[in-house]
Amino acid sequence: MTDAEPPVEPVTQSGAKTAKKAFEKVAKKKPDPAGLALAEEAQAALTGKDFATAKEKFQRAQALCEASDAKPAARPKPAKPDGGAGGAGQAKGAKDAKPEEAVEREVLLPQPGSEGHRVAKDKANLGDLPNFAVNSDAKLREHLHATGSRWRTRFPPEPNGYLHIGHAKAMHFDFGVAKKHGGETYLRFDDTNPAAEKQEYIDSILSSVKWLGHEPAKVTYSSDYFDRLHELAIELITRGKAYVCHQTKEETAASRQLLQGFQLACAREGLVKSETPLPEGAASPFRERSVEENLRLFQKMTDGECAEGECSLRMKGDLRSDITSMWDLAAYRVKFATHPHSGDKYCVYPTYDYTHCLVDSLENITHSLCTLEFETRQAPNGPYYWLLDALDMYKPVTWEFARCNITYNVMSKRKLNKLVTDGHVHGWDDPRLLTLEGLRRRGYTPSAVNAFCEELGVTRNDNVQHLSKLEKCIREELEEDADRIFGVLDPIPVRITNHPGEPLPVECPLHPKYLERGSRVIHLTPTVFLERADFREVDDKNFFGLAPNKAVRLLFGYNVTCTGVEKDEAGAIVALTATYDPESLGTKPPKGTLHWASTEFVRAEARVYGRLFTEEVPGTVPGGAPESEKKDDGAGDAEPAEDTEAEKELWLTQLNPESLVTHAGALVEPSLAACAGEPLSRRFQLQRLGYFTIDKDSTATKPVLNRIVTLKESKDLKALKR
Repeated sequence: MTDAEPPVEPVTQSGAKTAKKAFEKVAKKKPDPAGLALAEEAQAALTGKDFATAKEKFQRAQALCEASDAKPAARPKPAKPDGGAGGAGQAKGAKDAKPEEAVEREVLLPQPGSEGHRVAKDKANLGDLPNFAVNSDAKLREHLHATGSRWRTRFPPEPNGYLHIGHAKAMHFDFGVAKKHGGETYLRFDDTNPAAEKQEYIDSILSSVKWLGHEPAKVTYSSDYFDRLHELAIELITRGKAYVCHQTKEETAASRQLLQGFQLACAREGLVKSETPLPEGAASPFRERSVEENLRLFQKMTDGECAEGECSLRMKGDLRSDITSMWDLAAYRVKFATHPHSGDKYCVYPTYDYTHCLVDSLENITHSLCTLEFETRQAPNGPYYWLLDALDMYKPVTWEFARCNITYNVMSKRKLNKLVTDGHVHGWDDPRLLTLEGLRRRGYTPSAVNAFCEELGVTRNDNVQHLSKLEKCIREELEEDADRIFGVLDPIPVRITNHPGEPLPVECPLHPKYLERGSRVIHLTPTVFLERADFREVDDKNFFGLAPNKAVRLLFGYNVTCTGVEKDEAGAIVALTATYDPESLGTKPPKGTLHWASTEFVRAEARVYGRLFTEEVPGTVPGGAPESEKKDDGAGDAEPAEDTEAEKELWLTQLNPESLVTHAGALVEPSLAACAGEPLSRRFQLQRLGYFTIDKDSTATKPVLNRIVTLKESKDLKALKR
């Protein structure tokens, strides 16, 4: 008779954790990629309380690491300040980093199903304060089943304007981190305010996302969930955590003032807030309405029996919290407006604060990534997690990063909208704006915009980036890619008195660094044109242009010497005369070399763009804060608070009157006429003048050019100072 096999002891949580520790010890020295991937599966099993599977996979992962030759990655050096205007430095080697590498340098987000996902947000200094950001095992299992344990992020713009460069940074992070981990990203329109949203904005956002090369796994709308959100509002009321409030806007503001005074008094006198009575009037007088009354009144709101502004549904938060967004934020308000996606189906609409977290949960987002102005809202004891906890819903991981603020520009869509609607610029796609449509029209490429986002990386350091960083990205790309052609923006005719009559061919390379790209022929005609600024009646040793009796080289062509100046009755110079040296072709040039145009060139309009504002940070006043540091007023909207009176008076006065200079009589090579009716079909360098492209206003008979960027930053900055 054989001995019976001993019974198999069940694997306990302790046994699985012991296996995990053993793996981590080995993985620190030999981080084998296959072993790390298997450990992620093990962690998911551990979170799901499948201890046997977790132990087995941790042991297998340990064995893979032990047998591997992998070495731990060198720890990146901390970034140093770059010394630029408001810019934050970055780690060495960041310039050539891929998007996912930039993300990984700055932040380590928890894996789906890990302990950092179960406790979606935690802080060591919470103390006795509640942490609403803890997922139950059941909710986390449901979530992991819905996503297949894959990463899922979302990019959630509100369609109340066009996207700008700051949204490009957010997209780069949202899509980049998901792609790095083999996950997916939803494009979600947070369309909760029909009064401000338009189909035009939706179409523009879809176009911009596609232009930058991002591919959403799914396009959704918060309005897709309006029926479900309404059901959850009823559930919130039923649980005694929401009430219909009839306070006016002014009365609500007065109550919040009293709460602010309460906070200050408690701090000043060392009072325990939980034991200290609130001042009279701090709470809404409608806060203690019965569940039945609130349900009845909310139904009246839903049925359209209440006027706009008459009442709102408010979440019953914590009036003693030091997080102001916990002070009974609005959840629903009455709005009789046609919604661009849902039409006239509803007359009550959820607020951003109510909607955002719930839809994150309903869509099973693993990581909700937002800018820093939402940090307090997404604190573990803040309203984002409070609402999810109140309704027993799944809680995504949240993480906040710095906004992208850029010098000489504004990023607030509210301010951008004012610039557009008041006619300070010519539409949302005005090339002076840093909207993505504006950058696209100006001639920026998606690769240059994405390269800029890569260089920024992802940090929590709120700062203002200098515009030159963005300009550098497109300049470096065009330096390599753009053909060189001639154009004269402000032409003055030069009659060559000794010209033989027949046009003289001058061969000009398309790119001086890459001669294999070929060349084109420009003819020296009896009359040529120079830039008016390239001629002076009185010469100077530091001036390299043309002057009386002075010789200059026509780029790639002949030397010419000024022999005369023609003026009109008012004394203005209208033309020059000169002689050319037929033996000078290919010889050593004099100290001045100028671009030029012939009579074969075609007329064009050239638009030269400068800084939109004269101040690096428009609207700042002594003691004021940059836009990104402003907090909203807690009324339930995503936009920052209104400007102070001083700021209102200031930022619009700082518009640069020379942000657009139009040269209606420019001359350009005939080859541009062939693509004049095809906007953005070509990007090229007008030699000595900058990089240009074809604007959408261009026609087959009259090219319209946009200057994308200057040739060198130093010239641009000097021009600004003048």
